[in-house]
Amino acid sequence: MRGLALNLLLAVVWALFSGEVSSRELVVGFLVGFLIVLLFPRALGAERYLERSRGLAGFVVFFLRELTVANVQVALLSLRRDPQLNPMIVAVPLRLQSELGLTLLAAAITLMPGTVAMGLSHDRRTLYAHAVGLPTAQAARDSIVEVEEELLRFLQPGSRSFRQGEVLT
Repeated sequence: MRGLALNLLLAVVWALFSGEVSSRELVVGFLVGFLIVLLFPRALGAERYLERSRGLAGFVVFFLRELTVANVQVALLSLRRDPQLNPMIVAVPLRLQSELGLTLLAAAITLMPGTVAMGLSHDRRTLYAHAVGLPTAQAARDSIVEVEEELLRFLQPGSRSFRQGEVLT
């Protein structure tokens, strides 16, 4: 039994032993189970689960920070008398390949004000997005690549993240 399944089992066991199977007890049991898995990852075979959990937590923190910054930037743009919107459509080469990864990337950049995912190329290697409020097309691509890198840390733990053009040694 690995990671998440073990954690869910521990949550249910906790709720049963507490004598009350409720949402509150299941959440407490999940947190207690996560602490147990965190303390004994190698013995329980849950190293990958913990890596993915760290990646997910990192992505959530990153996304909330970027969402807040983007909202402030768009609000400031809307308050200007003559805003420099600089609308553009950019093509961004992708490293994500899974349906889940592509869906999360498109949803994440679309939720951030100022960017909208328009679609994927036929081979699913390029994302087309509309962006406003950024000075250059490269800045728009870089912001999308940054979101993709955070997603890669969550979806493919242990893989080395690299920027496009960087040579792997």
